[in-house]
Amino acid sequence: MAVELVTPGHSPPLDTLIALGIASGVLQAHPTAEVLVEKEGASYRIVIGGQVEWDKVHDKLSEKMLFEMERLRYRTGDLYSAFGPQKGIELRKLSETFKGIVELAREPMLRITFEYSEGAQHAAREGRGRGRRGTYTAYLPIAPWAGKYFTGTYRYGEEPYTLCPLCAFLAWSGLLSSSSIITYVTKEKRGTIYVVPDPLSVKGYDLALLSLIFGEKRGRVRDDVPLLAAPLLALATGETLWPVEGDYGLYVWKYEGAGAFLGIRGYSQLPLRPLLEFAAEAKSRGRYLARLIKRLDPSLVAQIAECLAYGEPDPYTVVRSVWSFLSQQKKRGRREGEVRKRGGNARTSRLLEKGFAEALFGVWQRYWRGVTGAGGTPSSATPVTGIGSWT
Repeated sequence: MAVELVTPGHSPPLDTLIALGIASGVLQAHPTAEVLVEKEGASYRIVIGGQVEWDKVHDKLSEKMLFEMERLRYRTGDLYSAFGPQKGIELRKLSETFKGIVELAREPMLRITFEYSEGAQHAAREGRGRGRRGTYTAYLPIAPWAGKYFTGTYRYGEEPYTLCPLCAFLAWSGLLSSSSIITYVTKEKRGTIYVVPDPLSVKGYDLALLSLIFGEKRGRVRDDVPLLAAPLLALATGETLWPVEGDYGLYVWKYEGAGAFLGIRGYSQLPLRPLLEFAAEAKSRGRYLARLIKRLDPSLVAQIAECLAYGEPDPYTVVRSVWSFLSQQKKRGRREGEVRKRGGNARTSRLLEKGFAEALFGVWQRYWRGVTGAGGTPSSATPVTGIGSWT
């Protein structure tokens, strides 16, 4: 008998993280389970074939959460990175908050088929307002449109958006298991960028692959980067990209602090398939995609993503810009005495491989050839077929 759940309807990406948390927990507890996630408006419908032992699901998700709580003590780990923009976090209070979420989520998890049933109006007990007993503040990392920063350090006068322990537990589990977290620190500001896949209609095996592709990507960059550059920073690294079927998108948002001012500085939704296809094909045809993306100015990385996701600028313009940038880098290195040999002169230029250009043109042609104007949305359902590794 199939189990059917509907997320509360807080709106993405909060509901996205809840859906990913459920799917991740079920697949960890029951690796052979058949899971289907489909987006319906602001919610997600999750259909699970067979019986589910929800206590095991809670245990599997708790392991990761408790592990990250322990890492908080040493000012490291994914939870610590998620709150990266906020200075002076009282780690003991933050750890106690998450410990309470884990413990109090167990009982409602056992009756999740009721809590997340269609028409249960679960979200009616949550939302904006004070005096909601048994709820937790939705912090900015999981609710960029409504949350706030951790108030163990700062005072906050406005009414918070609150969640029940189950929603908070699943949302944070989704963030920890299925998102890329990229942090940066400059002289003027510090921030964290979150990259989260959006399962529009995805089955279990492919859900697991998406979670693996993004959930294992944690990084730190020296400079602030445009939102559109973040997905390629995540996809370019790693040993392998698997073929992923289904229909899926991507959410990206930036939590940034400058001095004592904290807030969400950017939020975007974009198609994922063209980016994933490009990364897979470029890796299968060449060796230097990760090094190239790391070497390029972040604005150029964003330009590559814009070409793939929205059709403009065209691939010729992008490749020409990349070549110009690398040529300038080579000349600058020669002037500064960093390049001594002719073979060394070619090293920077060699990062722009034929396979990179072929992958960029190929993916762009599949989605955008003959389309005039930018801002469209790719609709192809062709599975990703390029499989490659970076060395």
